[in-house]
Amino acid sequence: MPRLTPQQRIALARTLEGRAETAEGLSSEKRIELRRAAKNLLALNAMEERRNQSKSSAEGLACIFDQAAEQRWSEDLREELGYRHMIHLADVFEGWAFDSRMTPEWTAKLAGWAGSMCMLAEEVGPDWDPPKPERRLSLIGFLGRKLFDE
Repeated sequence: MPRLTPQQRIALARTLEGRAETAEGLSSEKRIELRRAAKNLLALNAMEERRNQSKSSAEGLACIFDQAAEQRWSEDLREELGYRHMIHLADVFEGWAFDSRMTPEWTAKLAGWAGSMCMLAEEVGPDWDPPKPERRLSLIGFLGRKLFDE
């Protein structure tokens, strides 16, 4: 299937928004889904435009993703989180990344963080489960443990 041009995406987004507003018999969930699809099409246009503008600069989304994916979590994090915490936190970052309210830049950052958290989990291995540190946890350590109500 050929890619849509920016103009085709805009036209399709307008059609979807119009359908969400005027189509009778649609559930509220379907209306929300149509609006979200329209918003995603427009966001894709904006993302492509920014990428085209910044292809030669280091500020492109690919660069943001690469930087986030190379995130080196502090050594303390290994002592704060077990494997299961790290994997769950990576899933949460990935879920946040694809939330429709995120900007393309934050989507790239969060997806990169998810990837780097998975790499850290693989480094420590599935049997890694340190005791909860007695000292104050880092923000990421707190989030990882809070996900399990620990």
